[in-house]
Amino acid sequence: MKEGRNSYQRPFFLGIGGSGMSSLAFLLLSKGVKVSGYDGKISETVTKLISDGAEVLGKNDVLEAGDYDLAVYSSAIRLDSHPLVKKFKENGVPLVHRSSLLHDVMSEKKQISVAGSHGKTTTTAMTAFLLEKCGASPSVMVGGEVAFLNGRGGHWGNGTWAVFESDESDGTFNHHNASVRILTNVDEDHLDYYQNRTNLLTAFARYMEKAGERLILNLDDVGIRDSLLLLKDRSKVLGFSSASDSDPFIAGLCLEPSQIAPFTIEGERLRFRFQKIEYSFSLKYPGEHYLKNALAGILAASETGLKTEELVSVVGDYSGVSRRLEYMGGRRGVEVYDDYGHHPTEIKAVIRSMEGLKKDGRAVILFQPHRYTRTQNLYREFASSLDYGEKVYLLPIYSAGEDPIDGVQTELIAEEMRNSPEILPIGIEEGVSILRRSLKPGDKLVTLGAGNVREWGIRFLEN
Repeated sequence: MKEGRNSYQRPFFLGIGGSGMSSLAFLLLSKGVKVSGYDGKISETVTKLISDGAEVLGKNDVLEAGDYDLAVYSSAIRLDSHPLVKKFKENGVPLVHRSSLLHDVMSEKKQISVAGSHGKTTTTAMTAFLLEKCGASPSVMVGGEVAFLNGRGGHWGNGTWAVFESDESDGTFNHHNASVRILTNVDEDHLDYYQNRTNLLTAFARYMEKAGERLILNLDDVGIRDSLLLLKDRSKVLGFSSASDSDPFIAGLCLEPSQIAPFTIEGERLRFRFQKIEYSFSLKYPGEHYLKNALAGILAASETGLKTEELVSVVGDYSGVSRRLEYMGGRRGVEVYDDYGHHPTEIKAVIRSMEGLKKDGRAVILFQPHRYTRTQNLYREFASSLDYGEKVYLLPIYSAGEDPIDGVQTELIAEEMRNSPEILPIGIEEGVSILRRSLKPGDKLVTLGAGNVREWGIRFLEN
């Protein structure tokens, strides 16, 4: 797509209510662009878009495709069969992937991009929060609902910097020119796209080598270590690590002392050294992964010229993203949380965080597998991670638009688990009734997954 601020005047979003699509729409609306779109469901997000000025068509509305100069789609849209796509093609309206439009818009700013198998949304939101709190007025695009943006995932700021989440699931994270880049971790996910681990590592190495000024890395992560070995030029690396200087991998990188920020985690507090000064901070959210994401955000924000001590002083005020261990409410002594985690590594991190929240009751997990391909590739790893939970309930697989695969079902995960889970029926009323009979005062229930498992938690909380 041609870069420039006049290349999008009347964009139309196919599936405007989706997390990535809505965030980009919010960004453009706050920029003053006239935004339109279609969504088959009038969700809370769609209602917010309409209140911000978007025109949203529903199932019964007629599309006049010629009224728009751009049709924006995500990887969830099937270009060969979507009925609205056909109308745009007939009217000669260009079809553009949302990532291409995002990169075009953000090219007007200095850019910080955030990539990684897990933690992208939280780290992006944390980095943007730090810039906002310290007066930098960033432009932001996050794949979630951000508290400091009033529940929106996108905003166009007055400052010179933009922070955005960069999606590796379809390879589009390598199509931008962000000068500062954060990489949280590299795990074996989206192998339906990459086919094998070698291709995955190569793609992440390409992301790293394209950093123009600085590359922020979690050097404790095995996947990042393996990707980094493919990188010839490591002069832009700024890594953080809990390993000692004598660690063979750290020593083998031959980095300057100024390129490593050593850290330790003591309870819920992270201590780190940067530019010969010691700092420490804690957060409102339990779990080591939150602390590491915050450290990445601090180091990236310091690259914009903000003072590290100021960033550290405000990071504890970070107020979160929807569906990242989000507190939903309580019912008869049972507290309910919701999390987007849908990969084995994320599941393990969430369960460990739940252990930090519980007191007298149990940490109860309701997990919904997301996609047949991911379940087929990782069902053993899912089982291993879920075994960390005291009590686990499973839902049928959420397809996310994929066609079923013979023999791939939730039972694959259940059969591999040491602690026998209970598989709930697909009907939400029957499933919630089982939960209400089984859970006791003091229990903490977390609905976990990237599909619609959140709805089970919402229904559980209803009287």
